[in-house]
Amino acid sequence: MVWIDLANSPQVMFFAPIVRRLRKEGVSVLITVRDFSETVPLARRLGLNFKLIGSYGGKGKVRKAAALLRRAFALYGAVRGKGVRLALSHNSYDAILAGRMAGLRVWTYMDYDGQPANHLAFRLAHRVHVQEWFPEEALRRFGAHPDKVVRYRGLKEEVYLRDFRPDPDFPKKVLAPLRRPLVVARPPSTTSLYSKGYGDFWEVLKVLNGKGYDVRLLQRNPEDGEVASRYGISLLPKPIDGPQLLYWSDAFLGGGGTMTREAVLLGTRTFSVFPAVGFLDRRLMEMGLVERLDVERAKGVEITERGNRKVRHFNPNLLDELVGEILEALR
Repeated sequence: MVWIDLANSPQVMFFAPIVRRLRKEGVSVLITVRDFSETVPLARRLGLNFKLIGSYGGKGKVRKAAALLRRAFALYGAVRGKGVRLALSHNSYDAILAGRMAGLRVWTYMDYDGQPANHLAFRLAHRVHVQEWFPEEALRRFGAHPDKVVRYRGLKEEVYLRDFRPDPDFPKKVLAPLRRPLVVARPPSTTSLYSKGYGDFWEVLKVLNGKGYDVRLLQRNPEDGEVASRYGISLLPKPIDGPQLLYWSDAFLGGGGTMTREAVLLGTRTFSVFPAVGFLDRRLMEMGLVERLDVERAKGVEITERGNRKVRHFNPNLLDELVGEILEALR
């Protein structure tokens, strides 16, 4: 049996295709989920059977540490004696700790070098899967011994976007009334350990909204709705199909990593105001696929209605490769 822990929304998207493939191969999968953000409704929408364990612990290192320990012990009790042979997560620190406590073989996946808690995950996991461009210096700093590091080619978002099919009815079903150009925005997190606040996000959004673009916000933090109303920014409904939303947008303004990379893969013009920019964002900026935006640059930027809507691939075989590694380990 394989145990997969889902601690936030992007992890659901990443692991759902892996779960389906493993079960197709006859592998039993135990799924645990933390009640945080859109994790639970997204897991239900994707048809995952799971056990709900733990919830968001709150802001601050002390509260986060206490919540981690509580959930780790709860997870330990849930998986002990269940016949689990391999524990997988995308840097779910609670699950990594619980897996080691239970004597399981623990793997983690990670594609962000700005997370301080990598120190815990990379040291405790038996195998650390990182994106091919992950800085060697960061691996050393986080304590990931070279013998345990496995690099994968491509972006993790390709695992679930590989079979993406656009829904031509999405704009009129979800976005009407719609004006072009449509700019979708996602704020930075204000709850993560690496959080540096909103940065220029709201001021940049104010500039774009003032240019007459149809600017809409995909809420992340509880306070986002209140701030958006002060700036006259419309909120998008939740839950919403993120990939369809990005595909049918003319531009995306990201304050984080996952949706920024989804926008890149879906061929949407992508801007970033992420205050804690990581190595992947830097590389995508060097490639000209992500544009860094601040208030001054926003004043001069021009956004037009998107013409060519073409999906981009870095490694269309990533799902096959990741599942193959898991099956090989189980053998």
